[in-house]
Amino acid sequence: MTLNKTDEEELVQLSEEERAAWNTAVSYYADWLVQKDLLFDRGMESIKNQLENAETSIDLTEIQLPSDLKSMLLKAALVYRRHWWARHDTENHQWITQVQVLVAQYGFSICDSLVKIYEVQWPEYPVRVDAVAYANWSGAYTTLYPTRPTISTTDTANQGIAALEIVFHETSHGMMNKVTNGLDTAEKAAHAGSPNSPIHFRRDLWHEVLFYTSGELVAERVSGYTPYADKNGLWMRAWPGRDRTVIERDWKPHMSGAVSLSGALAKLVEDLASTTSNWQGKCTVSPLSRLPVVWRTGTVAPGDSSEARHEGFSVLSNRSYPSAAF
Repeated sequence: MTLNKTDEEELVQLSEEERAAWNTAVSYYADWLVQKDLLFDRGMESIKNQLENAETSIDLTEIQLPSDLKSMLLKAALVYRRHWWARHDTENHQWITQVQVLVAQYGFSICDSLVKIYEVQWPEYPVRVDAVAYANWSGAYTTLYPTRPTISTTDTANQGIAALEIVFHETSHGMMNKVTNGLDTAEKAAHAGSPNSPIHFRRDLWHEVLFYTSGELVAERVSGYTPYADKNGLWMRAWPGRDRTVIERDWKPHMSGAVSLSGALAKLVEDLASTTSNWQGKCTVSPLSRLPVVWRTGTVAPGDSSEARHEGFSVLSNRSYPSAAF
C-alpha cells in the first residue's frame, strides 16, 4: 500500500517539527505494530475498537492505550489534520454520499438475501462502516466482535457500484460461521472417505463463497454489473482452477432457495475434491425496521464533528488519527 501522488507531495510541506513527529509515528508503527495482523491480532482489534468508540474524544484520556502509543497518536494527529484531513474528509464524504444512494436503493433487499443465504442474523443494527483514505493492501478489511468494516474511499476498485458490493462483502465477514462450519464438516467427511489420498482444500474456500455471493447479489440487482472478483481477476490470481465454475453450479442453487446450506456445501466440497487441480493450493486472500449500516469517516480531529443523516444512516466525521491500523 502506497500513498497517492497528492498525499506524497504533501510530505515535503512538513516543517522540521512536524516531520519529527510524523517520523516518530512511522517508526513506532514499524517497530511495534506493522508485524501484527489487523484482522486477527486481538491487541490491534482492541486498539481499533477503542479509538472508534472514543471518536469524539479530545485527548483519549478515557481509553486504555499504552501511554507512548497515545502520546504518539495525538502528536501525529495534529500533523495529519493540518496537512491531509480536509481533503480526505471531503473525499470520504463524497464516497459515502455516492454509496449511500445505492445502499438506500438496494440495501434492504441485499441484507434480507444475505440473512436467508447464510442463515444467521445481520451482525449489528446498524453495522458501523469506517470510510478512510487508506485501509490496507487489499483496500478493505473487517474486524469482528463487533463486526466493523474499514473501507478505502480512494482505492480505484472500491468506486461506483463496486462500493455497494464491498460494503456488503465486508459485513458478510461477520455472518460466515455456518458456512465455515459446514465446509469443515464436509471436508472431514471427504477426508474420511479418502484415507489413503489426503485432500488439501483451500483454507479460504469460505472466502471464495463470500466473494461469489456478494458479487452475484449485486449483479442480480444492477444490470451490467461485473462482480468485484471477476473484474479484478481474483479467480485467476488467488484461486486458479475450476473453483468459480463449481461454486456457481453447487452454491447458486442454495442462494435461490432450491438447496439447503449444508447440502450445497457438501456438494461443493465433493466436486472440488474430485478435481485434481483443486487438491493442492491453500492460497489465502486477506482479506458489509433500520437500514443496515452506519457510516464513519476515518481520521479527523478528536472532538471535531460534522453530521448528516439520511434514511437511517448516520454520516459522521469525528475520528481522526493518522492510520486505519491504529
